[in-house]
Amino acid sequence: MDLLSPELEETARELAAHLEDLYELYREQGWSRSRAISGALGEVSDWRELGRRIRLARRREADMNQRSRVVWIPGLASVTLASGALALLQVAGLRPHIVWMRSGLALLFYIPWLVAQPAFGATGAYLSERAGGSLGERLVAGIFPSISMLVVFALVFLVAIVQGMVRTGDRISSFTLIGLGIYILTWVVLPGLALALGIVPFLRETTPHPAS
Repeated sequence: MDLLSPELEETARELAAHLEDLYELYREQGWSRSRAISGALGEVSDWRELGRRIRLARRREADMNQRSRVVWIPGLASVTLASGALALLQVAGLRPHIVWMRSGLALLFYIPWLVAQPAFGATGAYLSERAGGSLGERLVAGIFPSISMLVVFALVFLVAIVQGMVRTGDRISSFTLIGLGIYILTWVVLPGLALALGIVPFLRETTPHPAS
């Protein structure tokens, strides 16, 4: 009959490995066997606190690994497909559909790329579901391309604005804000809506699949 839970057994193994490493270190420094044992044991002043720290570190590691499986890896897969498809279309010479506005700004649409967005969103949501992701995690993994594009635009815009204001001292013009809004509409909002279409079949409560 097991007296310790699996978590406590793992913690005990971690503690034993820690003591063994200390013991080997002291032995390499020429300490006697008994002195090395005493030195290793003396390094730990609070066994309960050390055990608590080990368990906390393992839980954090497990949480990060789980987050990677259900969000980051599926999301990056979706981003890779979306960006790769756009690059292939551009290499193939596909020109965007252009809609000119009265302000002189233009809306650029890669129609085939937009049409393919539901497949990219479905890929991210499916991989997240297979890894046991929650509804919110599947949603994030599916629309990850749009989230990534929004972050990139925000960073580029902030850097450009700060540099421009430092050089000229001018304020942000309404024309610049309109242009930013158009870019967000074209490259974030519309693709995001298309991605969401592919996510819909996976936004249902399911029994999480065991992580492989």
